[in-house]
Amino acid sequence: MSEGIYSTISVEELQRVSQNSSRFHLLDVREDDEYHEYHANISRSLPLSRLMEGRAQDDLRMPKDEPIYVICRSGRRSATACELLHSQGFTTLVNVAGGMEAWVKAGLAHTRA
Repeated sequence: MSEGIYSTISVEELQRVSQNSSRFHLLDVREDDEYHEYHANISRSLPLSRLMEGRAQDDLRMPKDEPIYVICRSGRRSATACELLHSQGFTTLVNVAGGMEAWVKAGLAHTRA
């Protein structure tokens, strides 16, 4: 993995952080069809394919030093997204371990189509 580029957080820890932070950003990097099928209520969609275009700052419109939590289905694409975001100058990146699979399994709030 890319040691030092991002840290990792469990879905339970992420839920606690989201409740205690006024500047919270959770990006779901699954593709649009996956996001629309179900997603965490506290997330916003920014597909990995879009991140790969190299214009994350245009989509995010936020300071590059604010924490960004990244989730996908299982944790692999979000790790790749963290690496891409880092290469685009974002500095505080956190990969959500287990992704949406872990989120749903933990019984955390999510929306289903």
